[in-house]
Amino acid sequence: MSLGETGLLKLVNKLQASCTLLGDTGSGDSADGAGGGVDLPSLWEALPSIVVVGGQSSGKSSVLEAVVGHDFLPRGSGIVTRRPLLLQLIQTTSAEEEYGTFLHKKNQKFHDYEQIRREIDAETHRSLGKYSISSDPINLTIRSPSVPNLTLVDLPGLTKVAVEGQPASIVRDIENMARQFIQGKNAIILAVTPANADAATSDALRLAKEVDPAGERTIGVLTKLDIMDRGTDAHLILTNRNATLKHGWIGIVNRSQADIDGKKNLASARRAEMEFFTSHPAYRGLHNVGTPALSKKLSTFLEKTIRDQIPHIQNFVLEGIQALQAELRSLGGPAMASRGEMLHMVLTLCREFDRAYETLLDRGKNGGESILGVFESGLKDSIHKQNFKGIFSLANVATTINEADGYQPHLIAPEMGYRRLIEQGLGLLRAPCERCVDDIHQLLCGMVQRVVGESVPMLNSFRVLKAEVLSASLNMLDKLKEEAKAMVVTMVEMEKSYLTAEFFRNLEATEAAAGGAPAAAAAPAGEAAQSSSTAAGISSDFEEKHLRRIGAHCSAYVKSVVMQMRQTVPKACVYCQVQASRGSLLEALTTKVASAAVDSVSSIHSNKEKDYLARLLEEDESVARRRDACARRLELLNKARDDIAAAL
Repeated sequence: MSLGETGLLKLVNKLQASCTLLGDTGSGDSADGAGGGVDLPSLWEALPSIVVVGGQSSGKSSVLEAVVGHDFLPRGSGIVTRRPLLLQLIQTTSAEEEYGTFLHKKNQKFHDYEQIRREIDAETHRSLGKYSISSDPINLTIRSPSVPNLTLVDLPGLTKVAVEGQPASIVRDIENMARQFIQGKNAIILAVTPANADAATSDALRLAKEVDPAGERTIGVLTKLDIMDRGTDAHLILTNRNATLKHGWIGIVNRSQADIDGKKNLASARRAEMEFFTSHPAYRGLHNVGTPALSKKLSTFLEKTIRDQIPHIQNFVLEGIQALQAELRSLGGPAMASRGEMLHMVLTLCREFDRAYETLLDRGKNGGESILGVFESGLKDSIHKQNFKGIFSLANVATTINEADGYQPHLIAPEMGYRRLIEQGLGLLRAPCERCVDDIHQLLCGMVQRVVGESVPMLNSFRVLKAEVLSASLNMLDKLKEEAKAMVVTMVEMEKSYLTAEFFRNLEATEAAAGGAPAAAAAPAGEAAQSSSTAAGISSDFEEKHLRRIGAHCSAYVKSVVMQMRQTVPKACVYCQVQASRGSLLEALTTKVASAAVDSVSSIHSNKEKDYLARLLEEDESVARRRDACARRLELLNKARDDIAAAL
């Protein structure tokens, strides 16, 4: 890798600037809007950054001002920093102007650091009011020839007690916020601890050790060395023999409150700081003291971290680009603006639906196999449950024959009685046949709903079009159901309206060949038959045999029709419902779209057509937000890929 320290820091600064502009802050990505960026690959989290954590009034804000070289942070009692400050420092040449910019005021340059302070305070109050806190960062970029190329995050100070007006949970909320920002493996933790307090009780060190137990990314900053008790010093800590940290400590001296009130500038404060260290016997000769030492330590540590992380950052960027491109494809790509694009999208999704539906029809389980199950089991069982035994019982045969004869009994064969019995038996077929049509209808409706919900993912992006596709399909299936039902009912009525005489001639011939025995036995037998004959008032064995013969004949005829209907009803369902639904479910919708497209040639109707198509392609708000977030993040990663390639 040919990049030097300055080049690496500038590269990461450039990438972090892009992150800021395109809404990737690694803290929930609020800039992407209403959660649209949640769980997107975060370049910010893949880049090393320095997070400043410390107790309230530990001097951490003064540390940041010392690094920048200017007063620019709000001051006061209590919790002053109530939102994270994401501070990006960009070193410029002496010929360039020095100014600060905020993400929430992109087009405004702040040349006065006092204005920057007021804007931080105003933005905090605008979004939070007087007491609450938020993890949504304020983004500030400072361009100056006197700052190092660093990106730092200043967090609200850790506190132990909520003051009046603050929510009781504020102690826990601030700690959780700090933990959220420092737990990322690329966060360099700047743990600020005051020297006039026991380092063993430092909240900053406690949190740092919690998320970084090995101390691989923690640097200690010891403040307020000048106000330690007389006769005490922090030499053991600064020489890393007490409160040991892997990367050691940096000691600094900030301005006192009297210095701040007296408007002592930071340049004078830096001179006073170095005089303190060079004159103090415990610190004289130490190289890890003073604000310049802190800036150098941070730059060196950050440069090493970046150098180690560059290959991982490159891999992260490439993998993120691929993942985002795939998700954007599943979301349907960018929103369409022109009428032609919208028309093409509607018809494309309709064709995809048709293909997916036909594929499901031809499949086994949950597809064509379930339809076959209705024909082979459902229809058969439904017919079997009908009360054929009751119709061809001796009692019903006797009653039907007598009613058919009326006042003039039949002479040889009761033909009218035969017809009535057969019509009664065939009439029982109507319900099972209609039930078969209904069962096929339910299966096809289920397939449509499955295709709409699962097989064409892009339909989930367009709730109105999805509803229209589902409605048009179900309406067409309802129409096909009625047509199929009319056909099977007609088939039953046809069988009832004309009986095949040849069947009975063949039956007579079969009986004659068998010695006069009935070709088929009537359903009732044994004791049931005896009781039914008694109930029917049959007075002789001859009459009973006569009636049984009639019942057997009629039952045999109905049975032959049943076997025939079990073959023809499935054909009617397949023809009228299954085959007819292929490619036709969306006819009404596509016809309406096509008709509107023809009308749109006229300028009078073009806006109306575009409105109709726009309604069809109206997205769920969450989908639109997600697409926008993905597109913005993809833009960021593409830019990062190009920047890295150009730098390396």
